[in-house]
Amino acid sequence: MKARVYFSPNTLDEIDLRDKTIVVIDVLRASTTITYAMNAGAREVIPVGSVDQAMKIVGNLFSTSTILCGERGGKRIEGFKLGNSPAEYTKEAVEGKALILTTTNGAVALTKAKHARHCYIGSFVNLSATVRALSELSDLSQTGLVIICSGREDDFSLEDAVCAGLMLTKLSEKIPEMELTDSARTVLSVYREYGHDIYGTLTQSEHGKYLTSIGFADDIKTASEIDSVPIVPVLEQTVIKKKISF
Repeated sequence: MKARVYFSPNTLDEIDLRDKTIVVIDVLRASTTITYAMNAGAREVIPVGSVDQAMKIVGNLFSTSTILCGERGGKRIEGFKLGNSPAEYTKEAVEGKALILTTTNGAVALTKAKHARHCYIGSFVNLSATVRALSELSDLSQTGLVIICSGREDDFSLEDAVCAGLMLTKLSEKIPEMELTDSARTVLSVYREYGHDIYGTLTQSEHGKYLTSIGFADDIKTASEIDSVPIVPVLEQTVIKKKISF
Protein backbone atom coordinates (compact mmCIF):
# COMPACT_ATOMS: atom_id res chain seq x y z
CA MET A 1 0.00 0.00 0.00
CA LYS A 2 1.45 3.34 -1.08
CA ALA A 3 1.05 6.49 1.03
CA ARG A 4 1.35 9.95 -0.51
CA VAL A 5 1.00 13.41 1.04
CA TYR A 6 0.07 16.70 -0.59
CA PHE A 7 0.90 19.94 1.21
CA SER A 8 -1.87 21.99 -0.41
CA PRO A 9 -5.07 21.06 -2.26
CA ASN A 10 -4.74 23.79 -4.83
CA THR A 11 -2.66 21.89 -7.38
CA LEU A 12 -4.86 18.80 -7.16
CA ASP A 13 -7.36 17.77 -9.81
CA GLU A 14 -10.37 16.03 -8.28
CA ILE A 15 -10.33 13.45 -11.07
CA ASP A 16 -6.84 12.34 -10.00
CA LEU A 17 -8.31 11.48 -6.59
CA ARG A 18 -11.02 9.23 -7.96
CA ASP A 19 -11.33 5.92 -6.11
CA LYS A 20 -8.54 6.80 -3.68
CA THR A 21 -8.64 6.60 0.10
CA ILE A 22 -8.15 10.14 1.31
CA VAL A 23 -7.61 11.85 4.64
CA VAL A 24 -8.06 15.62 4.69
CA ILE A 25 -6.20 17.39 7.48
CA ASP A 26 -6.76 20.99 8.54
CA VAL A 27 -5.70 21.09 12.17
CA LEU A 28 -6.28 24.86 12.52
CA ARG A 29 -9.17 24.56 12.23
CA ALA A 30 -11.67 22.98 9.84
CA SER A 31 -10.88 19.31 10.56
CA THR A 32 -11.02 19.93 14.29
CA THR A 33 -14.24 21.92 13.98
CA ILE A 34 -15.99 19.36 11.77
CA THR A 35 -15.07 16.58 14.19
CA TYR A 36 -16.49 18.59 17.09
CA ALA A 37 -19.65 19.37 15.10
CA MET A 38 -20.34 15.75 14.21
CA ASN A 39 -19.63 14.66 17.76
CA ALA A 40 -22.13 17.26 18.99
CA GLY A 41 -24.86 15.75 16.82
CA ALA A 42 -24.86 17.80 13.63
CA ARG A 43 -27.06 16.04 11.06
CA GLU A 44 -24.63 16.78 8.24
CA VAL A 45 -21.87 19.14 7.17
CA ILE A 46 -21.70 20.37 3.59
CA PRO A 47 -18.26 21.84 2.83
CA VAL A 48 -18.16 24.43 0.03
CA GLY A 49 -15.39 26.50 -1.42
CA SER A 50 -16.94 29.96 -1.51
CA VAL A 51 -19.34 32.25 0.31
CA ASP A 52 -21.48 32.50 -2.83
CA GLN A 53 -21.87 28.72 -2.98
CA ALA A 54 -22.83 28.63 0.69
CA MET A 55 -25.49 31.29 0.16
CA LYS A 56 -26.86 29.48 -2.89
CA ILE A 57 -27.13 26.14 -1.08
CA VAL A 58 -28.82 27.55 1.99
CA GLY A 59 -31.25 29.44 -0.27
CA ASN A 60 -32.17 26.25 -2.10
CA LEU A 61 -32.65 24.26 1.09
CA PHE A 62 -34.67 27.02 2.78
CA SER A 63 -34.87 25.30 6.14
CA THR A 64 -34.70 26.58 9.69
CA SER A 65 -32.54 23.57 10.53
CA THR A 66 -29.80 24.71 8.13
CA ILE A 67 -27.01 26.93 9.44
CA LEU A 68 -24.45 29.00 7.56
CA CYS A 69 -20.98 28.52 9.04
CA GLY A 70 -17.53 29.67 8.08
CA GLU A 71 -14.66 32.09 8.18
CA ARG A 72 -12.50 34.31 6.09
CA GLY A 73 -9.23 35.50 7.51
CA GLY A 74 -9.97 33.36 10.56
CA LYS A 75 -13.01 35.41 11.53
CA ARG A 76 -16.70 34.52 11.26
CA ILE A 77 -18.24 35.71 8.00
CA GLU A 78 -20.65 38.56 8.50
CA GLY A 79 -24.23 37.28 8.56
CA PHE A 80 -23.22 33.67 9.27
CA LYS A 81 -24.38 32.04 12.48
CA LEU A 82 -21.14 30.22 13.32
CA GLY A 83 -17.50 30.72 12.46
CA ASN A 84 -14.73 28.12 12.45
CA SER A 85 -14.01 27.78 16.16
CA PRO A 86 -14.66 24.30 17.59
CA ALA A 87 -15.88 25.94 20.79
CA GLU A 88 -18.93 27.25 18.92
CA TYR A 89 -20.06 23.81 17.79
CA THR A 90 -21.88 22.70 20.91
CA LYS A 91 -24.79 20.29 21.13
CA GLU A 92 -27.14 23.22 21.74
CA ALA A 93 -25.93 25.00 18.62
CA VAL A 94 -25.75 22.18 16.06
CA GLU A 95 -27.63 19.05 17.14
CA GLY A 96 -29.90 17.90 14.32
CA LYS A 97 -28.79 20.75 12.06
CA ALA A 98 -27.34 20.79 8.57
CA LEU A 99 -24.22 22.95 8.47
CA ILE A 100 -23.11 24.70 5.30
CA LEU A 101 -19.42 25.28 5.95
CA THR A 102 -16.99 27.41 3.98
CA THR A 103 -13.45 27.97 5.21
CA THR A 104 -10.33 29.42 3.67
CA ASN A 105 -8.45 26.11 3.43
CA GLY A 106 -10.08 22.95 4.80
CA ALA A 107 -13.43 23.22 3.05
CA VAL A 108 -11.63 23.82 -0.25
CA ALA A 109 -9.59 20.66 0.26
CA LEU A 110 -12.73 18.65 0.94
CA THR A 111 -14.38 19.81 -2.28
CA LYS A 112 -11.52 18.13 -4.20
CA ALA A 113 -12.28 14.72 -2.64
CA LYS A 114 -15.82 14.16 -3.89
CA HIS A 115 -14.79 11.27 -6.18
CA ALA A 116 -12.80 9.43 -3.50
CA ARG A 117 -13.73 5.87 -2.59
CA HIS A 118 -13.22 6.76 1.08
CA CYS A 119 -12.63 10.22 2.53
CA TYR A 120 -11.99 10.78 6.22
CA ILE A 121 -11.52 14.04 8.09
CA GLY A 122 -8.48 13.78 10.34
CA SER A 123 -6.78 15.92 12.97
CA PHE A 124 -4.98 15.52 16.28
CA VAL A 125 -8.27 15.32 18.18
CA ASN A 126 -9.32 12.12 16.36
CA LEU A 127 -5.93 10.83 15.26
CA SER A 128 -6.03 7.30 16.68
CA ALA A 129 -9.63 6.86 15.52
CA THR A 130 -8.61 7.88 12.00
CA VAL A 131 -5.68 5.47 12.01
CA ARG A 132 -7.91 2.66 13.21
CA ALA A 133 -10.55 3.41 10.56
CA LEU A 134 -7.88 3.34 7.86
CA SER A 135 -6.32 0.11 9.12
CA GLU A 136 -9.71 -1.63 9.08
CA LEU A 137 -10.41 -0.84 5.42
CA SER A 138 -10.40 -4.05 3.39
CA ASP A 139 -9.43 -2.31 0.14
CA LEU A 140 -6.70 0.07 1.34
CA SER A 141 -4.02 -1.87 -0.50
CA GLN A 142 -5.92 -1.33 -3.77
CA THR A 143 -6.81 2.35 -3.31
CA GLY A 144 -3.62 3.53 -1.64
CA LEU A 145 -3.64 6.40 0.82
CA VAL A 146 -3.57 10.09 -0.05
CA ILE A 147 -3.26 12.60 2.78
CA ILE A 148 -4.19 16.15 1.83
CA CYS A 149 -2.80 18.81 4.12
CA SER A 150 -5.01 21.86 3.68
CA GLY A 151 -2.14 24.26 4.25
CA ARG A 152 -2.59 27.97 4.66
CA GLU A 153 -3.42 30.20 1.72
CA ASP A 154 -1.68 28.04 -0.90
CA ASP A 155 1.34 27.47 1.33
CA PHE A 156 2.84 24.75 3.52
CA SER A 157 1.38 24.38 7.01
CA LEU A 158 3.60 23.04 9.79
CA GLU A 159 0.75 21.81 12.00
CA ASP A 160 -0.86 19.79 9.20
CA ALA A 161 2.46 18.20 8.25
CA VAL A 162 3.18 17.21 11.86
CA CYS A 163 -0.29 15.67 12.13
CA ALA A 164 0.22 13.75 8.87
CA GLY A 165 3.58 12.52 10.13
CA LEU A 166 2.12 11.26 13.40
CA MET A 167 -0.75 9.61 11.51
CA LEU A 168 1.65 7.75 9.21
CA THR A 169 3.86 6.78 12.15
CA LYS A 170 0.92 5.13 13.92
CA LEU A 171 -0.45 3.61 10.71
CA SER A 172 2.91 2.03 9.86
CA GLU A 173 2.72 0.16 13.17
CA LYS A 174 -0.46 -1.49 11.91
CA ILE A 175 0.61 -1.80 8.26
CA PRO A 176 4.39 -2.38 8.32
CA GLU A 177 4.53 -3.08 4.59
CA MET A 178 3.30 0.44 3.75
CA GLU A 179 5.28 2.04 0.92
CA LEU A 180 6.19 5.68 1.53
CA THR A 181 6.59 8.27 -1.20
CA ASP A 182 9.07 11.13 -0.78
CA SER A 183 6.30 13.39 0.50
CA ALA A 184 5.30 10.80 3.10
CA ARG A 185 8.91 10.47 4.25
CA THR A 186 9.07 14.25 4.53
CA VAL A 187 6.16 14.48 6.99
CA LEU A 188 7.69 11.68 9.07
CA SER A 189 10.83 13.82 9.37
CA VAL A 190 8.78 16.90 10.22
CA TYR A 191 6.96 14.95 12.94
CA ARG A 192 10.22 13.68 14.42
CA GLU A 193 11.52 17.25 14.56
CA TYR A 194 8.43 19.03 15.86
CA GLY A 195 6.15 16.35 17.32
CA HIS A 196 7.58 16.24 20.84
CA ASP A 197 5.39 19.21 21.87
CA ILE A 198 2.21 19.39 19.80
CA TYR A 199 0.71 22.35 21.66
CA GLY A 200 3.98 24.28 21.48
CA THR A 201 4.33 23.55 17.78
CA LEU A 202 0.79 24.72 17.04
CA THR A 203 1.29 27.84 19.13
CA GLN A 204 4.52 28.73 17.32
CA SER A 205 3.29 27.93 13.80
CA GLU A 206 2.47 30.86 11.54
CA HIS A 207 -1.24 30.16 11.63
CA GLY A 208 -1.18 29.52 15.36
CA LYS A 209 0.42 32.90 15.96
CA TYR A 210 -2.17 34.54 13.73
CA LEU A 211 -5.11 32.87 15.49
CA THR A 212 -3.72 33.96 18.83
CA SER A 213 -3.45 37.54 17.57
CA ILE A 214 -7.16 37.62 16.65
CA GLY A 215 -8.38 36.08 19.88
CA PHE A 216 -8.52 32.33 19.21
CA ALA A 217 -5.71 31.06 21.43
CA ASP A 218 -8.13 28.61 23.09
CA ASP A 219 -8.75 26.93 19.75
CA ILE A 220 -5.07 26.05 19.51
CA LYS A 221 -5.22 24.25 22.85
CA THR A 222 -8.34 22.40 21.73
CA ALA A 223 -6.78 21.39 18.41
CA SER A 224 -3.66 20.04 20.14
CA GLU A 225 -5.53 17.58 22.39
CA ILE A 226 -4.70 14.21 20.87
CA ASP A 227 -7.55 11.67 20.77
CA SER A 228 -10.04 13.88 22.62
CA VAL A 229 -12.85 13.01 20.19
CA PRO A 230 -13.05 9.29 19.24
CA ILE A 231 -14.97 9.68 15.97
CA VAL A 232 -14.05 10.00 12.30
CA PRO A 233 -16.26 12.18 10.06
CA VAL A 234 -16.73 10.67 6.60
CA LEU A 235 -17.25 12.67 3.42
CA GLU A 236 -19.45 10.86 0.92
CA GLN A 237 -19.41 12.74 -2.39
CA THR A 238 -20.21 16.29 -1.23
CA VAL A 239 -21.72 15.77 2.23
CA ILE A 240 -20.45 14.63 5.63
CA LYS A 241 -23.33 12.66 7.13
CA LYS A 242 -21.62 9.61 8.49
CA LYS A 243 -19.22 9.27 11.39
CA ILE A 244 -17.26 6.23 12.50
CA SER A 245 -17.24 5.92 16.28
CA PHE A 246 -14.82 3.99 18.48
